[in-house]
Amino acid sequence: MKKKNLFILLITSSLVISASLIWNIYLIKENNKEVVFNKSKSFFEQIVVTRAWNSVHGGVYAPVTPYSQPNEYLIDSLRDIVTKEGMLLTKINPAYMTRQIAEIIQTNYGLKFNITSLNPIRPANSADEWETKALKSFEKGTPEILELTDKNIAPQYRYMAPLITEQSCLKCHAVQGYEVGDIRGGISISFPASLYLSLVKKSIVSIILIHLLIFCIVLIGLIIFYKQLTSAYSKIEIKNSELVEINTTKDKFFSIIAHDLKSPFNSIVGFSKYLVEQVEEKNYENIGKFANIMLQSSNKAMDLLTNLMTWAQSQTGRMEYNPEYFEMTTLVKEATLLLHGIAEQKSIVIENKITTNTQIYADKEMISIVLRNLISNALKFTTTGGKITISTEHIKNELTVTISDNGVGISKDRINKIFNIIENYSTPGTQKETGTGLGLILCKEFIEKNNGRIWVKSTVGIGSSFSFSIPTIVESA
Repeated sequence: MKKKNLFILLITSSLVISASLIWNIYLIKENNKEVVFNKSKSFFEQIVVTRAWNSVHGGVYAPVTPYSQPNEYLIDSLRDIVTKEGMLLTKINPAYMTRQIAEIIQTNYGLKFNITSLNPIRPANSADEWETKALKSFEKGTPEILELTDKNIAPQYRYMAPLITEQSCLKCHAVQGYEVGDIRGGISISFPASLYLSLVKKSIVSIILIHLLIFCIVLIGLIIFYKQLTSAYSKIEIKNSELVEINTTKDKFFSIIAHDLKSPFNSIVGFSKYLVEQVEEKNYENIGKFANIMLQSSNKAMDLLTNLMTWAQSQTGRMEYNPEYFEMTTLVKEATLLLHGIAEQKSIVIENKITTNTQIYADKEMISIVLRNLISNALKFTTTGGKITISTEHIKNELTVTISDNGVGISKDRINKIFNIIENYSTPGTQKETGTGLGLILCKEFIEKNNGRIWVKSTVGIGSSFSFSIPTIVESA
């Protein structure tokens, strides 16, 4: 997964979380507005109901006191009366009662409400600027108003709803020209907004912290997901590379079979036809020579097929790995004995300088194949009368085996290719011996299978030294 895709996912997640944050902040503010609205409307309705009760009774009487003085704006012949006991009573109409209730509520609860009108009977009830705008909007059909005012100094919530003229109201307001159903004024309610705004602020801070936490969780999740997905993609890419390599190896394998098997079998078929012709003509002079050439071609074909079959088994996992402890000296002697005939044909001396019987832990059959291939290669590229030396060196927990020759050597540009089937190519020996190049590839695979290493040092015209190391017995084992 590319970093660009992770960035897109991160941006998308950020946008979703931001949208959620904005929406939740909006809901917090709307919820607060609804709470304030319901509180204001509840106060307004309580006042209206109280006024209605007073109005239905045509006003109520209360003793005249410094707090309840006769209402100079109430025109009523029965405004002031005296009881039989001589107590002076004054009529409290809805407006007067509302003012007194307002004073009590403001003193005890910090909530202020006011009866106001564009055409008040009592001058003190004149509307202020905000109330004037509200009253004018009522005349245009606005049912009620709630606003947050004085935001930067002392923020207050102000609510106002209209007062509708009823029949009982005409006793006082008919002279002003009002009729039933007219808007004659309104009641404005105001109270400090600090407590509510503080709660809103705390709620917003909480919701921001929650969304930040969600963002962090999403970010961590995306990073983990990205790493896992990247790991999965890497594994897929590795598998794809392996498949490409397998296909390339397969093509190389078939190329080797097609090319290198063709040569010896051409020789066998060609000389077989020639022998048949010679026998038919009863010419036996060169039969032995040609039969020997056919035998050599057959042996080469057999060696090729053996290597191909061994390599195929190793590639398909059908070749079992059976490590054991054994002595290298014995295995070297066996491999040398098998190739003694080829060495004699080219008058090459194989010198075994192994003097210690050091044991190693490996698959005996695989190491035997490695030794045969390395010695066979040395014989192939060593000129007649040359010399091959086999030696060992025991360092710590490894035994290093070196097979050196004084043959033609390997150029630097070819050394890095000889262990790779994709780039590997075979060159003819000193007597035009052919090969597949699979021998050294098998050696590398088998040595690595046995937890070892293989390498080569070579100089053109001087010779080559192939070395491999294998773990030895661990004393504590």
